[in-house]
Amino acid sequence: MKTYLVTGAAGFIGTNFVKYMLEKYDKSIRIIVLDKLTYAGNIENIQEEIDSKKVDFVK
Repeated sequence: MKTYLVTGAAGFIGTNFVKYMLEKYDKSIRIIVLDKLTYAGNIENIQEEIDSKKVDFVK
């Protein structure tokens, strides 16, 4: 199992990247999301993935 660290994942590009990776490699990867949640980041963009335990979120 590979682990990916995605920085800025609550922003537009990061959110779409996380969703793409989960769609393509769902069971074979682990994603750690790191985001400062400034003006560009919105945790609601990836809240579903966080709640379903598909990603680990670090602020």
